[in-house]
Amino acid sequence: MKKKVVVAIMAASLMMAGCGSLAGRHNIDSGFAYIESHDYNSALESFAAAEAKEEDECLIHRGRGIIYLETGRYEEAAEELLASLAADEGIVDDMDFDTNFYLAEAYYRLGEYNKAKEVYDAILGLRSRDSDAYYLRGVCELASGNHDAAYSDFSKAISLNSKDYSKIILIYKSLAEYGYDEEARNILQTALDNGSSFMSNYEKGQMSYYLGNNADAQNYLEAARNERDQEKEPVVLLLGQTGEKQGDYNYAMSVYKTYLAENPASAVVYNQLGMCQIKQGDYNGAISSFESGIAVDDKGVNQSLRLNEITAYEYLGEFAMAKSLMETYLADYPDDDKALRENIFLSTR
Repeated sequence: MKKKVVVAIMAASLMMAGCGSLAGRHNIDSGFAYIESHDYNSALESFAAAEAKEEDECLIHRGRGIIYLETGRYEEAAEELLASLAADEGIVDDMDFDTNFYLAEAYYRLGEYNKAKEVYDAILGLRSRDSDAYYLRGVCELASGNHDAAYSDFSKAISLNSKDYSKIILIYKSLAEYGYDEEARNILQTALDNGSSFMSNYEKGQMSYYLGNNADAQNYLEAARNERDQEKEPVVLLLGQTGEKQGDYNYAMSVYKTYLAENPASAVVYNQLGMCQIKQGDYNGAISSFESGIAVDDKGVNQSLRLNEITAYEYLGEFAMAKSLMETYLADYPDDDKALRENIFLSTR
């Protein structure tokens, strides 16, 4: 199974209408709030309290299923999501479709592609114009070795929403991951050719970046960085990566530092800056960047920041500090196989 293929969790708004009464679900509400902040241990505690208080069974199973999916416990995720669907006795609504998307991803992550496709088939049986379901079913077809069926689904997804450039890029990545590079590039080039008159500079920059046209990508992204209404963080991250891609880490670091000077609460940019500093041999600078990112306390990025900080200490030769940080890291993330392997190395130092 190709783990690099991007399978986004679709429609993950964490909405909670449709599974029983709105009354008496204080702990459930807390649980979903914790999920949004990536505090999964607290979320599980809230759902346990909800179960003890006999709050909505459908939502409790749904919440646990999402947590297990996010933390790599895919078999448990599938079990909980199936239980959520079984507990929902109302009419089929948006939440049921949303839960089915989660369920299909759990099956995909388990390598059970046929089961995942069956879920997408069921979704499309009721929502025949759901471009997300076509795209995701296509990913499953690719993983199953069914290129033609995958390409058909991808083409249908694009035809339903030809201006969804984020999805077109995901389709490009999926095809490229499985070795269909020319086909993947043709899809991007067609989208760029057909949409250049109304694409934003950021969208043109994305397309150019993945097509390998770094000069064009930088020009478009630099323009996007200066646009008042454009969200800056994704632009900055991709602009910096145009430099990294060419080995120009000084340019990339300049882009990241300029952004951080005005937006110091961006953990993901601190993380990217630190990785550049490691590649430049500036391990102390990298540690400082990772520590600054950790201080932001973005739970969606903290795990990566903490592991990268350990790596920087290793490069610096400060193995005692690396061991200490690894001990606390594994206490929080005991299922991280990469960290467990790295801990074996550290134990010999």
